[in-house]
Amino acid sequence: MSGTRYIRKKILDDLNGVAAYSPPALYLSLHTDDPGDTGSHANEVSGGGYARQPLSGVMGAADASGFSVNTTLITFGPASADWGTITYLAVEDALTGGNMVCPGSPALPRTITSGQPLQIPVGQLRLRLT
Repeated sequence: MSGTRYIRKKILDDLNGVAAYSPPALYLSLHTDDPGDTGSHANEVSGGGYARQPLSGVMGAADASGFSVNTTLITFGPASADWGTITYLAVEDALTGGNMVCPGSPALPRTITSGQPLQIPVGQLRLRLT
């Protein structure tokens, strides 16, 4: 996952002593189109039983190659309305609204219809900030 403009600025300002940055709690979001470098929320799933999922206590420590993977199952839904085809995931700094930290695409897009959950099995969410 590449960092958005927002998080790159926060990290650089912190590293350069311009402004301290303390990361808040992080959440995972689902999107039906590319959020882009600006971290647009225009195509985030909404309604129909959707809610961002917390990453606190879900992700393991980064390994030597810089990847952090989920250590517990992550479940969205089940959907109470069609969510469309999920083509992007993103790490967010708030449960609603807020700022996108980094978007990325799943290995396989998945279409979620009413009654279905979207689950990410243990070890399948791999985060690495590039």
